[in-house]
Amino acid sequence: MKKIMNLVRYWLGIVPSWRECRKASCWDGSNAQRRMMNIMSPYFTEGKFREYVDWMLKRGCDTAHFFLINKADGEGGGYNCATDSNAAKLAARRIAYLRKKGMAVVPWLIADDSSAWAKDLFSHAGQQVQAIAKAGLFKHASFVVLGLEMNEYGSASEWNRVNVALRSCWKGRVGVHHTSGNSFPFAGMADIVLGQLEPKSATDDAIRNQIAAIERLGKKAIGFEYSRNPDRHKAEIAFCAGAIGVGNW
Repeated sequence: MKKIMNLVRYWLGIVPSWRECRKASCWDGSNAQRRMMNIMSPYFTEGKFREYVDWMLKRGCDTAHFFLINKADGEGGGYNCATDSNAAKLAARRIAYLRKKGMAVVPWLIADDSSAWAKDLFSHAGQQVQAIAKAGLFKHASFVVLGLEMNEYGSASEWNRVNVALRSCWKGRVGVHHTSGNSFPFAGMADIVLGQLEPKSATDDAIRNQIAAIERLGKKAIGFEYSRNPDRHKAEIAFCAGAIGVGNW
């Protein structure tokens, strides 16, 4: 019955609300060797893509986060759905598969370790974000995240160009992500702030403090990255602190 309902929601075009994006598990293996956020990579065979989707579903995940532009962040890096139409078509098919499986989808525009491609995105934000939109890669999104560790490689003006470009063709919620800690310089661009702490620093109190710091900004908080693997305990601490979602389920 659940499979049928998932298909019905997909065919009716019912997109899960951002409020339904609760449980994601984005990394596994030795020091995040396995990258679920890279499932749109053309360098992942269809078998590997489905293996990773099945792994997330078996963990009880309801949401898949993934990059659309990733030059060199982890396994499968080297794809750009903004400039490569074949990569975009593959991503559209895989997003449809995720939705048919009942998962909410959260596209991230760009990963870190992609500085050359980030500069190109900043310089051609309107053109590249429109290309992603025209390829249908926002069609099933519950929300969209501007980028990973945004303060590592982009200025406020550069990211603002991307934000403006995104909001011109995307009317839903927008998220931002920063390097580890409680400094969120780009929070003003977003509705949702996805928090990160270095694993050794991600104590229960540190997680509670980060969620509270995000909420004081008037933003919805996701306890996104507190470990390089699944970590149910840290995820549950984030939920208890008020997070609307987690990335280490």
